[in-house]
Amino acid sequence: MPTPAKHRITDSETGVTTEFDMTWNDIRGLRDAWLSDSDLWMLSDRYASLTSAQQTELTTYRQALRDLPTSTADSADAEFPDKPSWLV
Repeated sequence: MPTPAKHRITDSETGVTTEFDMTWNDIRGLRDAWLSDSDLWMLSDRYASLTSAQQTELTTYRQALRDLPTSTADSADAEFPDKPSWLV
C-alpha cells in the first residue's frame, strides 16, 4: 500500500499553509467534492453563458479531476489541478 501523500493547502485569505497526509480515499473525496461544486456550471444554460475560454478551462479542470486517480500510481505523486479563478 502506498504511503499517503503530503499535500499542502494555502488559505488564500490568511496565507497560512497547512501540510497533511492524504490517502487515495482522501484524494478521491476531495476530487468528488470539487466535481460536485462545478456541476452547476455544466448545465446547458450556465455553460452557454461562459466565454469560450472559460468553457475550455472548466472542461479541462473537470477532466483533470476525473483523471487524477489514474494519472499517477502513487498518491504521493498526485497533484491537484488548479481551480479556475472565476469558479465560485
